[in-house]
Amino acid sequence: MFPDRIESERLVLEHESPADADLFERYRHLSTDAVDPAAFEYIPVSPHEHPQDTAEMLSHRHERWADGVGATYVVRPKAGEDGAGLPAGEAELLADWEKRSAYFAFGLRKRFWGRGYSGERAAALVSLAFDRLDLEVVTVTHLDANENSRRAVEKYVERFGGRREGTIRNQLTLDDEPVDTVRYSISRAEYGASDPEREHTFHDTMTDRHTRPTTTTDDETQP
Repeated sequence: MFPDRIESERLVLEHESPADADLFERYRHLSTDAVDPAAFEYIPVSPHEHPQDTAEMLSHRHERWADGVGATYVVRPKAGEDGAGLPAGEAELLADWEKRSAYFAFGLRKRFWGRGYSGERAAALVSLAFDRLDLEVVTVTHLDANENSRRAVEKYVERFGGRREGTIRNQLTLDDEPVDTVRYSISRAEYGASDPEREHTFHDTMTDRHTRPTTTTDDETQP
């Protein structure tokens, strides 16, 4: 259902199954010894204390993938970019089929901040939701205090004709304290009216089939 690989102008988004993933490479970038605490300041998850945490994470994500309810991609810069081939972050899309909607998020390692990767990744996932999965609404949130995410999210939400829905009070807990989030949405009609350029390709490697999105006609540490 979900493409195994998505290529944009500067990024490659790849699904990793537990069998294919380099467990210890992933752990090295997520462990408590490796991560910059600033990158987790606004993320309600914790760095990994041991490789088993990483193994459980990969297994859970693969189950969601197999069930058709969620896709998580490792984001790597392409050749020519600083840090090409390294895991720069992760992009996630969670589908709610009954509501015909999807939620997505983006986590980015600090050394890759400030390059516009959040917007480039968002363009690919919004197209995935509307052009391929035939959903009607996509949503994204950020913590109210996260100014970097606010700027990145507002930029691409405006680009695709979406809107800010408002502040949701005490939606999450961070360090055992309730925190507010800000929610945005983009409808399929708004996206179509914005006439976005599709600057990415979907790859279905399991079937050796590649698909490039076509224009739809209708009646983003940083998410």
